[in-house]
Amino acid sequence: MSSKSDNKPSTCGNRRRSSATKEDVKRMCPQQRARYLAYEEPPKEAKTWMAMSRQRVSAWESSAAGGKRQTPVGHHHCDDRDEEEKRRQDLIIGQLKAAEARNRVRQMRLQYRNMRTQEINLMISCQSSAQTAVRLELLLPTEESKINTIDCLDKLQK
Repeated sequence: MSSKSDNKPSTCGNRRRSSATKEDVKRMCPQQRARYLAYEEPPKEAKTWMAMSRQRVSAWESSAAGGKRQTPVGHHHCDDRDEEEKRRQDLIIGQLKAAEARNRVRQMRLQYRNMRTQEINLMISCQSSAQTAVRLELLLPTEESKINTIDCLDKLQK
């Protein structure tokens, strides 16, 4: 029989959380321990680190709002040259990424066209008679014809 002097957390009708000892917390299964520790106060060391990080973030935000940015690590003011160099590098990196993306899209289009042509040629070659092969070849062109989208009407004709 357990007495009321045991410091075990209650799980029945009483919703009030009693404080568990370190041994009780160690005996809990990992899920129960995680639930229990989620509502516990963090240790003093963790609180001080959290407070210091909040101060750094607020100082960085206030300096960014003031026009002068600080580096998040060293709290040194960046020169205008450094900022200009960083902007230039960011612009170059952005242009390179865009060029790489265009190249990937172009490569994918070429690969799709080649695969399509190969499939159509295979279908044509597998036909049972020459007549059905010619009919299929006319129906499914292997190479896409370019559609001229230039408007042939001038302003007066429109």
